[in-house]
Amino acid sequence: MKKTQLALMFLLIPLAILISFWFSEALLRGEDDLAIDGFVVARALIIINTLHLLGELGEFIIKNKKDHRT
Repeated sequence: MKKTQLALMFLLIPLAILISFWFSEALLRGEDDLAIDGFVVARALIIINTLHLLGELGEFIIKNKKDHRT
């Protein structure tokens, strides 16, 4: 397996997991107000981490396109 394929795999697998958590209600288990607050915080952290991984993926793609041109 090439290093680029391995790096891409290490970016896409966590991204897929985060997106699945983003759309699931698995983080919301209780009916308590604190559970709702925790759900909001957890959802915000998932969104931040997803955006970070998307940025890393974009950098990876741009870097590989530049490497293939030269």
